[in-house]
Amino acid sequence: MRYLALTPVERFLLAHLLYEYGGRVYFTAEREPPEVVLAGFLAEDFVPADDQRYQRVKSAFADALRGLRDKWMVELRGFEVVLTYAGRAEAQKLTREQYNRLREKFARA
Repeated sequence: MRYLALTPVERFLLAHLLYEYGGRVYFTAEREPPEVVLAGFLAEDFVPADDQRYQRVKSAFADALRGLRDKWMVELRGFEVVLTYAGRAEAQKLTREQYNRLREKFARA
C-alpha cells in the first residue's frame, strides 16, 4: 500500500476528533452531504457561523474530511464519523499538548 500524506488540516482534524470527541461524532445530515454538515459543526468549534471566516473554515474542513475518508482515516456515514484504526494512530502522532497549542493558535487567527 502506498503511503498517503496528510495535509496539515487533515492532521489537525484527526487530532480534533480524537481529543475533543473521543474519535466519534454523531450528527444528522438531511439536505447536504455528511462531510459538509460535519464540517460546519466542527467549524463552529472555532468560529461562530456569522463570522466572515466561517465559510472558508467550513470549506477547508469539508475538503479535509473528504480526503480523510478517501485515505481510510475516517469512516463517514450519514449519521456519524468514526476514526479508523489508521486514523487514530495518525491522530495520536500529535500529542494532546501539541494539539492544544495548535488549537489556541488557530482560534486566534
